[in-house]
Amino acid sequence: MNRSRATFLATLCVIGLFSAEGAFAQQEDRWRFGVGTGISSFSLDGDIGVATSQGGVIDDIDLDNSETMDLIQSGIGGALFARKGPWTINLRVANFTLEDSDADVDYEWDNVLAESTVVYNFATTGNHRWGVLGGVRYIEHQWDITTATESLDPEDDWTDLVVGMTHAVPLAARWSWSNRVDYGFGESEGVWSAETSVNWQPFDHWLFNLGFTWFSAEFNDEGDVDQPDFYFYDVDQPAFRLGFLYLW
Repeated sequence: MNRSRATFLATLCVIGLFSAEGAFAQQEDRWRFGVGTGISSFSLDGDIGVATSQGGVIDDIDLDNSETMDLIQSGIGGALFARKGPWTINLRVANFTLEDSDADVDYEWDNVLAESTVVYNFATTGNHRWGVLGGVRYIEHQWDITTATESLDPEDDWTDLVVGMTHAVPLAARWSWSNRVDYGFGESEGVWSAETSVNWQPFDHWLFNLGFTWFSAEFNDEGDVDQPDFYFYDVDQPAFRLGFLYLW
């Protein structure tokens, strides 16, 4: 598959991490469900460190949205939720692979995210609905780096507990605004995430949202730079997304 076709397919498949909070205007005492995917455009800004034969090296990464789209080889993701009354169960997964090649280095980076959370809507003030969130998030990084002198394959994975809050408010008959902020902790050094989206439900079974996500993750300690298995990641990943959901 050539690069232009692969990038086009990745653009269609990379996950739009939708929020279930905007899916149904009223809490109902029966199960409601939704499944969806979307398109996402993200940038990367921070530091990544790996162990080499000459010792640990930390480099900065600064890629804007157009640059990451040029490097995407594949991407796929999806999400689903189940809701009854004040309770919502969310599950979302995503995987993307970046590749690059130049005169000095070839690399391939595979990034996996899987997350399961439960939201409890604990209060309603006017039209505003407020919830607390808890769950688990798994992230895995796998690299294949080839230079003129060596081949490297750093990899690591982290499982965190996630806690946060959600907010949703209707804007009009078929429009709503939803928000989420959370923090992950455990095996990582800390992962902050914030999402905001405007949701439009033109049909009973279909919902679309346009949103922005800020994902800031730090994994491992840069002070371990002399360790033979050194891998360090401290990167901000802001993203714009368009999500598509089917509801029933």
